[in-house]
Amino acid sequence: MYRALRSAVVLCVIAAALSFVAGCASQPAPSSKETPAAVGSGRPPSSIKEMRAAVRGDITQVMADIKAAEVGASSNPYDYVGISPAFELLIARGQPALDAIASEIETSPDNGLREYLLAIAGSRINGESESQKTWSDGKMWAASYRSMR
Repeated sequence: MYRALRSAVVLCVIAAALSFVAGCASQPAPSSKETPAAVGSGRPPSSIKEMRAAVRGDITQVMADIKAAEVGASSNPYDYVGISPAFELLIARGQPALDAIASEIETSPDNGLREYLLAIAGSRINGESESQKTWSDGKMWAASYRSMR
């Protein structure tokens, strides 16, 4: 069952990536008269507010995918990273998403799995490996990110 689920997740990641790339290639060049792209329009978010909404949407999908996968509970957040294609899309947002990721963590009243997964995404965007991390929870990652800017 787990192997089939993992294969399905891999196929979903590939399909999502191909859809994303195809959508980017078919988008016309923006004109100066256009309004900022709406979240989910296929174009990268063009404002801080749009990026924050995109990051929030990505992590909400990640958490929903984890819940739907019905995997056993783990104390290691890295065990959940490969479950959702939305996690890879979050990382693919790159450097422009880092402020939104930090803000999403900082404004959350919690400091659990959701915030830790956001921190992992931010860490990966920065090119940091798991063995290089200097933080132990999402709030610590956000504070460290802010202090390094």
